[in-house]
Order: sequence, then C-alpha cells, then structure tokens
Amino acid sequence: MSTQKKILRRGIPFSPEVAPLVTRMPAVDEYRESLLRLQGVWDSLSMLGQMSGTLPDIAATRSAFQALTETLLDSLGRCLLNNVVAHMRNQGQVAIDILVRNLFERTADIGFLSTDTTVREFMQASIGEPNAAQRRQLELRFADYAAKYSVYDDIVVLSPDGRVLARLDPTIEPPPCREAWLAQALAGAPYVEHYGPSPTMGGRPSLLYAAAIRSGHQTLGVMCLSFRLADEMRGVFQQLLSADDAAVIALVDAQGAVLASSDRWQLPLGAVLPPADAARKHQHLRFAGREYLSVAAAANAYEGYHGPGWSACVMVPIDQAFEPRSDDSASSVPENVLERIDTQALFNDELRGIPQEALRIQRDLSRVLWNGKLQPAAAGSSMAGSSMGFAATLLREVGLTGERIRQVFDQATHQLHLSTLTAVFEQARHHARLAIDIMDRNLYERANDCRWWALDGVLRQVLAQPPEQRDASAAAAVLARINGLYTVYSLLVLFDTQGEVIAVSDPAAASWRGQTLDAPWVRETLALRDSQSYAASVHTPSPLYGDRATCVFAAALRAPDAHARVVGGIAIVFDGEPQFEAMLHDALPQNSETDSVASLFVTRSGIVVASSDARWSVGSAAPLPPGLPALARGAADTAVIDIDGTAYVAGYAMSGGYREYRSTSATAPDDVAGLMLLRLGPHAPAATPAMPAFEPAVPGSHLVSTLSIASFLCDGQWLGIPATAALQALQRPRLATIANAPPHLLGMTMFEGQLLPVVDVALLRTRRATTDIDAPVIVAQGPHGQRFALRVDALGPVFEVPESQLQPVQQSAHSGERLVRGHKQMLALLDMHKLMASSGAVKLPGDVMA
Repeated sequence: MSTQKKILRRGIPFSPEVAPLVTRMPAVDEYRESLLRLQGVWDSLSMLGQMSGTLPDIAATRSAFQALTETLLDSLGRCLLNNVVAHMRNQGQVAIDILVRNLFERTADIGFLSTDTTVREFMQASIGEPNAAQRRQLELRFADYAAKYSVYDDIVVLSPDGRVLARLDPTIEPPPCREAWLAQALAGAPYVEHYGPSPTMGGRPSLLYAAAIRSGHQTLGVMCLSFRLADEMRGVFQQLLSADDAAVIALVDAQGAVLASSDRWQLPLGAVLPPADAARKHQHLRFAGREYLSVAAAANAYEGYHGPGWSACVMVPIDQAFEPRSDDSASSVPENVLERIDTQALFNDELRGIPQEALRIQRDLSRVLWNGKLQPAAAGSSMAGSSMGFAATLLREVGLTGERIRQVFDQATHQLHLSTLTAVFEQARHHARLAIDIMDRNLYERANDCRWWALDGVLRQVLAQPPEQRDASAAAAVLARINGLYTVYSLLVLFDTQGEVIAVSDPAAASWRGQTLDAPWVRETLALRDSQSYAASVHTPSPLYGDRATCVFAAALRAPDAHARVVGGIAIVFDGEPQFEAMLHDALPQNSETDSVASLFVTRSGIVVASSDARWSVGSAAPLPPGLPALARGAADTAVIDIDGTAYVAGYAMSGGYREYRSTSATAPDDVAGLMLLRLGPHAPAATPAMPAFEPAVPGSHLVSTLSIASFLCDGQWLGIPATAALQALQRPRLATIANAPPHLLGMTMFEGQLLPVVDVALLRTRRATTDIDAPVIVAQGPHGQRFALRVDALGPVFEVPESQLQPVQQSAHSGERLVRGHKQMLALLDMHKLMASSGAVKLPGDVMA
C-alpha cells in the first residue's frame, strides 16, 4: 500500500502518482460513480431508520465500506497505471536493446571488412589515384556485400587525406573529408562510431562505422560503413506497435534530441524532450500543447558494448493511455482462471486483503441487519403492525443496497485482479516475442557471414587449384582470422566438391582435414546457384560440434575465373549451446525469480532447441501450449498450461524471420518458437458451492398462529432457534478458555456484564468444529432467563412460519427438535433445553447459569 500523502480527486483520496491521471481512467471513474451513488442511497436509508428508531446504527459499517472504497479505487488506479507503464517500458526496452544488439554486429563488420584482402589490394594499388577499372571492381564488391548485409546504404573507402576513392552510392560527390571521425580512425581506434550530418554522406544525418585499412604498419586509408538507421527503426517500430496503439516510440540521444520517431507528426525529428528522471518509473509531461505519459528506457550492454549512448522514449497521450488496445492480453486470459488457479502469489498484501476486508464488512452488515430483524420479533404484539412493516421494509432496502455495494466491490476486485493477471500474460507474450526476435536477428547475421566469406579471394583460389596444389595452410589462416573476430562460431570448415574437408579454423580440429562430410546441407550447398543463396541445417546433433545439437550455415565458393564454377563450400558451425542460452537469458524478465520463470526455444513439434531451465534439456519434449504447432509465422499468443500440478502462463511467438532471412509466410516443420513460462500458482481446490438461503415453503400469516425463527448455518445444515430466544449476534467476541471443558464448549465470553459459556453448535451436532475465526456468535436466552452463546458458521434469515407446519423429529438423537420445510432444504429448530444443558456442562462462578 502507498504510504505517501493522498490527494483528493472527486471525493476520493488517491496516491500522488495516480491522482493527476485518475480522471482519464474510465474503469476507476465507473466504479467510483457506482459506489458513491449506492453509498448515498445507504446514507438516506440509515438516516430514515435512525429518525424513526427502527434501524440499528450502521455508521461503523458505513465507514468501513468508505475506507475500503478508497483503498479499492486507489489500488485499481495504481494497478492500471503500472500495467500501462510496464507495457510502455517493454516497448522502449525492446526498441533500444534490439538496436544495440544490431549495432554490436556492425562493430564486428567494420573490423572484418577493413582487413578484406580485395580492399587492401585496391588501396595498395591506388596510392596516388585509382583507375576507373579498379574503382569499378571494388564498387561491385561493395554491392555484393550490401546485397548480403542489407542494413547498409553506403560503403566508402577514403584516402588518408580524406578523398573518396570508391563508394557504393555513386550519386554523392563530396569534398575531401575533414570530419573528426576520420582522424580518430586514422589514429588507430579499433572502430569509430559517429552519428550526425556528414558532408561525406551528402550532408544527411548518418550513423557511420569507420576503421583504418592497414598493411602491416602502413595506414592505407579508412573504410566507412553507413548504417540504415531510419529503415531499421521503422521495422522495429512496426513490430512493437499495433494498428490502434496510441504510443509514440522515439530514439533519443544523450541530450534528448529525437533521432527516429514512429510518428513524426506527433514527435518530429530533432525535437528535444525534457531529460528523463532516473528515479521515476514514468513522467507526466506536456509536449507541443498535449499531455503525455512518458517512459524512458536506457540500453542494456551487450557483450560489453553499450551503444552510442542513446535511449528509447515511449510517449502516450494521457487521454488515450488507459483505453483498451486491440492487442490487450486481457482477451487472452482464460475464463475463470482466477477461480481455477491459486494466483495469490501474484498479488501483494493489499490486493489479497481487499476481498477479505470486503467479506468481513459484508458479514458485519449481515450481523447488524440480523440483529435489527430480531427487534420486531422480540417486541411481538407490542409493536404496531405499520411500524413492524416499515422496519421490515427499511431493513430489506438497507440489505439490498449493501448487496449492490458488495456486487460492485466484487466486480471492481475482479477487475483489479484481472488487470494484474493481464500484465502477467502481456509480460509472457512480450518476452517470448523478444526471445525469438533476438534469435532471428542473430541467425540473419550468420546467413550473411557465410555468404560473404564465400567471396574471399584466398579461399576461392585455394579450392580452384588441383588437390595436390592446394595451399591448405593459407586457407586455414584465413579461417582462423575470421573465427578470431567472430567468436559466436565453434568452427569454420572449408570443403571441396566431394565434401572433403580442406581446412578448419581451429588447429585442435585439424583431424577433420581429409575427412568427407555427408550431411544433407553439404549437398544443398554444392547445388546453390548464386552467391546470394545459402544452405542451413536444422537444429540437430552434428559431428562438427561434438555430436551436440546446433545449426550449420554454408555457402558455395566459385572459381575466380570467367566460368565461376562451384569449387566447394564454407560451413560455419554456430556455437549453439552458449549462444542460444545467452539469448534466452537476455529475454527473461528483469528481476524475476529464477524458480518462477523459464524461457525456451522449441520446434513446432515440441522439441527443445534450448532452455534456461534444467528441467528441459536440448532434444527433450517441451511443455507445449496447444496452439503453438499451428501458429502462423511471426504470430504470438498466450495460454495457461499445467506443469507438474502447477499452472503457468505460456507466452509463445513463432519465428517470422528478419529482413531477407526466412521472412516468408510459409510454415516449415523446423520453424522455431520462443516460449516464455511464468508461474501462476497451484490449481485451486474445487470451491464448495454456496448454500442457498433458506426459504420456508409456507410463509407466516397474520391469520394463523406463527413462530418467528432466527436461522443460521452449521456444517452445511440449516438450523434455527425461536427469534424471541435470540438476543444478539456478535462478531469475533473475545473468548476465555475453560480448563477440562468438553470439546464443544469453547470458553466464556462477556456480554452485558455477564460471563456466558460459548457452545460450538457444529461440533456439538456433527463432531466437526467450526474453523472460521470470523464465525458469528449468537447470544441466546432460555425460558427462565438463562443466557448462553452459540458459535455458528453463518447467519440466515429471520422469518415466520405457521406453527402448524412444524414437524417433530423422530430420531432419538435429535428428539425435541422440530423440522421446518423449505423450498429446497429442511431446517431443524433446535431444542433450547438441550442447548442449555450442553452449555451448562461445567460449573460456572457466581450466579451465572451452570
């Protein structure tokens, strides 16, 4: 519960973070109006009853309802706000983290491409000024590179004095470069990352990666890659925002300037946002005359790389922030899940306490009204008929109003719990999407790598030679250099058209040289028709990976001659175990308990590809949601599944590819899905159906002799005593135990200055004790004024029946009792003499009944 000073809004005190927003929350406003309207009716009835003297004072119950109303509405408001903020934070965190992962790959690309043999040979031949043929040859190589790594829109090589020697985009003819990033690259930085308007890029804002091109200790020039930032962010935004999502996602720099925006009309490029307050989860800000809810997400480092120092900002107009979305997971929450599963662990003490407090207040109201109904019964004929009718009507209306308030409380509490549960479903689906998106983007890079390395001049030349003339050591050196830069691979393998291994990247795997590969992907590789194609294995055990399961990507190498025949292939063995595990770990919800969450990659048929939880090993059967096998590519959903008697929310998302990598809609058996499991709780025991209220089959009438009965429930049986013998129902009176008393005698309680024995009626009759500590206690009085108390399970109606309808009980164990026939049940009217005898089983002090 919030301990901050509350702020009054529309008659209800709210927490400071909710108060400015509560008027924009339709659900809160609806319940507030209903409760205040009903409480106004109740106040009028209470005042009328007090003025007429026909209604007991219910001020304490009214105050309790008011306090719970305030707690409930404030909790609902905070829950709705937290859910919206969590959704926004998820969007922002994915946007910036996905970008940082992407840019990390660019830092590896520039390091590799700046050492490319063809580039280096061109630079050595171009000392002075390159000829047109040399320039054209290199630009074609750049085009080949960009066709595989489609994240780049330009590739440039510059001389040390800043002249452009060759580039992918021939439409730009800049002056010699004098920008700071060129000097930094020439100074020997492993790579330089720069964003801003660049004359080298025609003056447009560009995200550039640069590194020096060297030959030994000589610096020949600088290689520069221009990243397609706007295009990349457009795809990220489209993936994160549904068609009716009111949010705007922006990429901002350290000064708050907008670099990319999902809606340039609302949040234009170059606009400067107020600095984010790191101590606050969200901000309430005004921008361009409109109020927004704003959430900032800083980048998480990946492999030690923190990105350019940017962050993501998600803004939602406040007047739309709490409207339902088409992708709202509330529609995915199964019906009656709150009743079927014990989800209490998901709720804090405040949320768990609201239904309990509502039940306590309702019981207290029932007790007050029950006592009020005893007054006319005790007065009997001394009360005028009109007064008795007015009192009965007033009591009935107060009871009905209290019941309507309870129903609103139940609906609002259900909404509160459903909102909390919806957030869990949203989280599961979101993190499943994140996991599979990380995997798709990672494997996109792998497909690019094998195709690019298949163009390496040294590797192609080695394979083009006759077997006896092949320089395997030169090929191995190239593979080792590549593998040293790209540590996500376990092994790189070069093989000829017979599948014979010519060279490997790891000297420890040199025993593979001369062996023949016969996996299906080898034949597929040698049959590839162009340099844009590649082959990939399914996730399966591979001898190249120690017979552990992984993925192998391969591309064909062609002879460096006019015929360009296939002379072999290059295979890159993905280091699947640690890499997939790292992806799943990065996709887990932050600050989650390790025993309550698990993430997996699984195939459509339910085979585990990787798992963050030791319960599911690679190759074993996964806990599969029913909808996963038929899920469309790129789609996501949620379900509740059972694992060892515990219910989990399963968020699952099918791979949809990334850019050119497996981005078709056609499904395949080896499609992989991300599966996120969040524990809900154990299955709840079947609820005992509530006993219907007792209704006499033949109601009383003023034309016949009647008996007024005060009824109550004990161990599933309707019982009663004459209403004239029932003085008052108490709620949780203090009990003093009695030494050596029989089990049904619970102790003594004080009432009107008298110590009274308390009998557990259920234990007395059925040997099954009442366990509810809030069970009411009825003070009863025998025909000679002896008083005692009865603990019962619940209070029932006070009603009249014709005495002629009372039927004696034939069983000897219950002789003296009489039966009252109801519409659906029977009620036993207890024998007051037997009750008094049971309560007088011990000798009581003084003049108290023994």
